[in-house]
Order: sequence, then C-alpha cells, then structure tokens
Amino acid sequence: MAWQPPARAPWVGKLNALGENLGDDGRSLVSLDEADLLRTAVEATGLDDFGDSWFREPLGVLLRAFEEEAKLTLLGRLLARSDVQRILENRLRIEDYVAKHPEIHDEKLEAPIVVTGLGRAGTTFLHELLAQDPDNRVPMLWEMMGSVPPPEPATYETDDRIRIFDREISLMDEIVPAFPSMQEVAGDLPNECIFLLAHQLTSDKFIGEFDVPSYMGWTSFNDLGPAYAYHAKLLRLLQSRLRRERWALKAPSHLHLLPTLFATYPDARVVIPHRDPVRVLGSLTNLMASLRWMRSDHVDYEGIVAAMSFGFGYQMENLSKLRDEGTIPHEQILDVRYADLVRDPASTIRKIYGHFEIPFTSAFETRLDQRLAARPRDKRAAHEYRFEDTGLNLAEERARHKEYQARYDVPSEL
Repeated sequence: MAWQPPARAPWVGKLNALGENLGDDGRSLVSLDEADLLRTAVEATGLDDFGDSWFREPLGVLLRAFEEEAKLTLLGRLLARSDVQRILENRLRIEDYVAKHPEIHDEKLEAPIVVTGLGRAGTTFLHELLAQDPDNRVPMLWEMMGSVPPPEPATYETDDRIRIFDREISLMDEIVPAFPSMQEVAGDLPNECIFLLAHQLTSDKFIGEFDVPSYMGWTSFNDLGPAYAYHAKLLRLLQSRLRRERWALKAPSHLHLLPTLFATYPDARVVIPHRDPVRVLGSLTNLMASLRWMRSDHVDYEGIVAAMSFGFGYQMENLSKLRDEGTIPHEQILDVRYADLVRDPASTIRKIYGHFEIPFTSAFETRLDQRLAARPRDKRAAHEYRFEDTGLNLAEERARHKEYQARYDVPSEL
C-alpha cells in the first residue's frame, strides 16, 4: 500500500492557495534571501554581532536548498522563514549576552549523559525518565528556542517564553491534527539537541522537516566540530543561572557524530537504546513524511524510505566499526534494549546509573516511581503506521540488519 498523507486542517489549503494564485507558491510574499534574513534579525533585535562567521556557509546551503529543492508551499515558506529568523535573532542575543558576561566561558560541563540511537527507538522515553532526576539538567524546548536571559530557578516553570514557544511549536498539531499521535512536543517539555545545533545552521531538524538533499550532503561531509562547540557554548549559557550536577541530553543525530561528540565532551556518558530497525522504519518514515507534508505538497516517500533503510544499516555498521577500532571510548557507551526499557523502565535506569557509577538518590527514585505510575498508556492516540507501507521487502530488510540484531541482541518485532 502506498503511503497516504495525513489530513491537513482546512485552513492550510486556503493559506497555500494564496501562493498558488500568485503563481509562485508564495516566493513574492515570503523572502528566503540570506541578506534579508540577516538584516531583519538585526533590525528586530537592535544587535549586529552574530559571532563567528562559520554558520554563514551552511546557512547559504540551506537557503538555496529551500528555494531549489524543497518545493515549499506558502505555509512551508512561512515556517522556514520563521525558523531561520528566530535562530538568527536568538544567536544575536546569545552573542550579546555572553560578551557582557564573559564568565560564562568558565562554566564547567562535566560528564553529561547523552542518549542517542535510531529514531523511534525509545530515546525520548528514556530522556523523559532521566529528566526526573533532580540532579539532571535537561534542556527544555523553550530555553533552546529563546535562550536569553538564561533561565533562573524562581521562574523556570513559569517563564513567559514557555507560552510563547509552546504556541509556535504546537502549530504543527494544528496543521496536521494527527501529529500529536506521532510525536509529543510542547514548550515545557525536554527536547533534542537539534534545537541547539541549529544555531550554527547545522541540524537534522531541517533534514527531517524539509526535502533538502544538498544540505544533507553538506552536513554529512563537513566537519561539524564548530557546531558542537556552539552547542557547548549554549549549555554554558543556559546553566549559568541554573546549575545541576550534570546535563542529560538527547538526539538520534549524535549517533553518526560520536567522534565529534566525544571530542567536545571527552567525559560524556553515552546511552544507546537498540530496537528492531524494521519496526522503527515504518514509524520514522511516516513521521518524516508527515513533517515534510506540512511544508510541501510534494513528498517523496519512496526517497525517504530508501534513505532511511540505507542510513540505518550504515549508521549501525559505522558504530560497530568505530567501537571495534577504538576510535570512540567503548567504556563510555552503554547499550540497552528497547524491549527491556519498555518492560521494566526503572531497572533500565538503575542499570545505566550503576554502569556509570552515578548516585541513584532516593529523591530520584521517588520521582521516577511517581512518573511511571502517572504515565497513562492511552495518553495519546496510537501512531498509525505499517511496515507494508514502506514498500520494502521484509526478508531483505531483516537480512540487511541481521548482524546488528545479533551483536546487540535485538529481538525482532515483526
């Protein structure tokens, strides 16, 4: 069965019709010109120092890909423009704040916990559980999107930016009403490092939401060390008024950049949940296609499937190669099975803490138990997807991932 796009809200078609009626899909209404975006960010903030210029090249690549490859609707252009302009404005405010508070450079980032792995393999659930530890500092969406002034304890749960950025991110739920069943996003929830890495305009966020193959190629074949350096700069800023024992971070995109991650955070403690890639494929391709469907009327679902099928195999082969060669520190990586995580979450957390010799406090135990007890199994509608929709041959995919499943003792779910 071919992939069927989820229904979009009626207002989406009416909005996009404005661009169609102009005959240019909104290009004359919404500019994605680099000079215009930079100038508008300067005018909006009254600031003009963007910091290091490294981000300018990936920014240019991304904007060209928006124009030449992404086949954006008017709404797609609005979302692209909003994303990039917000990032540029936040970056201006970050640079201004750090220049006025140079002591931020001296903030220590010690032994963060980093959750990574294939998308839809339990990384979000695991991160959510780690967030229950009062000693873990977990980046919330609102503070990554609007980072200045840095959060403070007294207003961390009531800051006005929570409402502002919740309204922005929840627009996806309004565009495609079925989206909440695929992914839960809110201003006051933990989220991925893709929102931090976006400040150097190098983030899988854009690859997931837009069909931008040239940009994906650029990020795949260039050294992203400067992006991770800015990632660390942002963490220092965010913790400058609200410190805890350690950061607990999460992003599947770290998986193919572990050497860069460890170069930036040499004492990082990495946790990788492992799940049946065949099962994950149906879920992740449906999510990515739906994200692109919000922004374009032309979704190459077969292309997404092909890229994901190849990418899963490549990433896991590369992970094993890096570990076997000693390129990344094997002792600083812990593998956990998705099946064990969902069957007994508390035991999986204890395993992680025991492996890395992190104190498992009574306060954490209490909060973890409360969170697990309160987590309703029917909290959201089920995410409807089928492996059959990918058009892939199950036996061929099973063979492709045979070595991976054997090495990490990953049970088949289909």
